[in-house]
Amino acid sequence: MNARTLPTKPATHRVWIALTALCAALVVSLGLARSASAAPAWPVIGNGSTGDNVTTAQYLLRDHGYDISVDSDFGPATENTVVAFQRSRGFAADGVIGAQTWPGLIVTVREGDSGDAVAAAQTALNKHGYGLAVDGQFGPATASAATSFQSANGLAVDGIVGPQTWQSLLGSGGGDDGGGCVVPAEPDPEVLGIVYRTGVELGVSDKVLLAGFEAGVVESNMNNLDCGDRDSLGVFQQRPSQGWGTPEQIMDVSYASNAFFTPAIEVAANNPDLTAGQVAQAVQVSAYPDRYDAAEATARQLIERARELNG
Repeated sequence: MNARTLPTKPATHRVWIALTALCAALVVSLGLARSASAAPAWPVIGNGSTGDNVTTAQYLLRDHGYDISVDSDFGPATENTVVAFQRSRGFAADGVIGAQTWPGLIVTVREGDSGDAVAAAQTALNKHGYGLAVDGQFGPATASAATSFQSANGLAVDGIVGPQTWQSLLGSGGGDDGGGCVVPAEPDPEVLGIVYRTGVELGVSDKVLLAGFEAGVVESNMNNLDCGDRDSLGVFQQRPSQGWGTPEQIMDVSYASNAFFTPAIEVAANNPDLTAGQVAQAVQVSAYPDRYDAAEATARQLIERARELNG
């Protein structure tokens, strides 16, 4: 989840698009993009930890042949399984997954692969907002998310989730060890319905509606979150400190949807060549602009689900 800039008047959104591109160019030209050599440290998780990294580790343990439940909760059963895995590899058998155990636990996966290791990679990518179905199938959507993450994090862009990509996925982002904002695995049907109805009432185009759902998938998996990065809140992770409204307003899904769709309508009208994801980026001004288009398939499925919910 990302910090937000101050919402602007509709006429200025073309300027924001140009500024976003300029900032990205400056980051590259000044050498500020994170390189693979600056990857975050492997996280340390153990008994009592919760969240996406625990889920990822449980899927990976399953891929190594261990019969373990995937429940995002690092309890005694997970600890005992980790000890067994560590002993099988000659590691210190302390039941804690850290810098020694992760490299032995991860499995390189790529397009065409399937199984629990792919589900682990999808879970790790979703921690960064990609909104993938965790189905254990490494298809085009997962490949697109992997390349998007690699591009945004200064890694080799090959779509393969290998050691460096794994380390960056696991060592950064929120939602772990009980201290972050945990995003539910399933979208909230009520949120789906409200966002859809708001778009219809505003008369948005198909592209703008898709932009709204892509943003919702990436930022909250279409859930009305009461937490986020810094003071980010709600389905679109809008920040009160940056002028999106009061916390109470942002937590009103109808208000938040209006706040997204109103400028998105203007952006799309003034820039017809933009994709839905680029429209979403112009409104959200995310540090990871490629994530929105990467969520297109999931967003389209949820639009159909929302349409059914609304009769």
